[in-house]
Amino acid sequence: MGEMDIAPFRLRPEEYASFFSQYASVSPLLVTDYDGTLAPFRKERLKAFPEPKTWSLLKSICDSNARLVVLSGRGSEEVFKLLSLPVEIWGCHGMERRSVSGEIIRIDVPKEAVEKLERFSLLLDVFPKNSVEKKPSGIALHWRDNESNLEMYKKISGEIISSAKENALRVISFDGGIEFMLSFFSKGTALQNICNDNKDSRPICYLGDDITDEDAFKTIKNVAGGVGILVFERERESAADISIHNSEINKFLEFWLNNMAVKRTEY
Repeated sequence: MGEMDIAPFRLRPEEYASFFSQYASVSPLLVTDYDGTLAPFRKERLKAFPEPKTWSLLKSICDSNARLVVLSGRGSEEVFKLLSLPVEIWGCHGMERRSVSGEIIRIDVPKEAVEKLERFSLLLDVFPKNSVEKKPSGIALHWRDNESNLEMYKKISGEIISSAKENALRVISFDGGIEFMLSFFSKGTALQNICNDNKDSRPICYLGDDITDEDAFKTIKNVAGGVGILVFERERESAADISIHNSEINKFLEFWLNNMAVKRTEY
């Protein structure tokens, strides 16, 4: 179950209690992606807020003193501005760690690698500025709801991919674009660090929706009490252990709040 060549087992809301009953009376940890998982995708990225019900449930989980961590490809401060909740945020695929108090720790990267990224980024100057997202960890090209961007990328993709490899960048496709990232960090590595900081937590669940979450799903398989949960719109192959439909995210958060989050305060 949960190998990349098959779709993970679909867990329906009425099955949550049975599935998680094995973790009763143990301190839980919920780690979650942001875009496409907690918040719907938006063409205007800085307006990608969670739905009001989702935000309310997340706030209640925070208020319950349960452990909640967000792990995103966005910068950590950008996620905080969209979410506005007192949670730990790992941004830029784990390059940044923003504490609940707002302190940001960033992984140091060799100067040569930064220079290679900057040199590579010049290739993307032909695209509209609002479709190119420059981050400390890499650079992403977005074409969601922009067919002309996708067509332009297809014409010069060979040159772009070749340059990315020459500059030692990871190439990661995602829903609505492609990202070229420094190779010193990943969501999988970040999740491993989060788990190391919470060794007594059970279960440790990771929620994610995209191809960029697959290395985290692979990591969580090797963690005691780890559960990878694919949040899907259309069922697909994944290394996640189970899956839930994206229309059910609020039902899952409500279950977590009422049946799992309370466990931490009782632990």
